[in-house]
Amino acid sequence: PLVNTSEEITILIGAIKEYGSINSEGKHSVSYGILFDKTANTLEALNGTLRAAKRQKKVAFDAELLMMPKDKDVQVVLLED
Repeated sequence: PLVNTSEEITILIGAIKEYGSINSEGKHSVSYGILFDKTANTLEALNGTLRAAKRQKKVAFDAELLMMPKDKDVQVVLLED
C-alpha cells in the first residue's frame, strides 16, 4: 500500500511531542525505543517515516537507520512543528 507520508509525519510529530520531553535546546526529544513502542500500532513504517521526516528537516537523529534494540536510546529530536 502507498504510504501517505505527510499524514505519517504528522502522526510522528504528534508522538514526539506527546511522549518526549524538552531538551536543553528547548526542542522536543524522545528516545527511539519509546517512539517504537508508542507508534507500533499507528506507524507501520516507522523507519521510512523517520527517514522522510529527516529529509524534510523536521526531525534529527544520529544514525542512518535506527534499529531495535540497539538504538533504543538514540534521541529523535523535533526540529520544527
